[in-house]
Amino acid sequence: MNKHFTWSFPVRLIAALCASAALLFAVDLTVPADEAEIYDRVIRLHVLADSDSEEDQALKLLVRDAIVEECGDLFAETSSSGEALSQIESAAERMEAIARRVLADNGSDADVRAVFGTEDYPTREYDGVVFPAGKYYSLRILLGSGQGKNWWCCLFPPMCMSSSTSPEALESVGIDTSSGKVFTGKKYRFRLKLLEWFSCFFE
Repeated sequence: MNKHFTWSFPVRLIAALCASAALLFAVDLTVPADEAEIYDRVIRLHVLADSDSEEDQALKLLVRDAIVEECGDLFAETSSSGEALSQIESAAERMEAIARRVLADNGSDADVRAVFGTEDYPTREYDGVVFPAGKYYSLRILLGSGQGKNWWCCLFPPMCMSSSTSPEALESVGIDTSSGKVFTGKKYRFRLKLLEWFSCFFE
């Protein structure tokens, strides 16, 4: 008489977890282990609208366009985040003044504040590069309450302020794109999805 071996649920669960752990380890070999360097070497720029209304979002984009056009020389000769941080106060004042002018020119009397500090951000993709979730240096231009959807880019290295491609800009501050330290979307998203699936067994 043939006997059919049936795995119990606990056994199947353990096997699935072991397989997932092995796969996660294999994927980690293709993902940069020293992610911290991107947090230390990057300064983000965020322009936050007063609200999600069509008018406030349009004003946000006008402010964005003016800042990108008029601040192209920012950090042009800067080679490290340390140097950029030493210039961030003057950069913040300049962008705040631009934002105030744009709002006034378009009939808005909303307040404008430039706030610099460190902020926690979720995983986001910019120009083909995935920025992992974590705490980044961040210059935020708050229009009014700053409660609306934001536009963001990488202020340093100046990905949105120069004609350089994202890999070129990252390489300029010591992030070696040829060795896999750039967080390409497919690898990182797959890793996040696997971690998400793996963690559901423990909820």
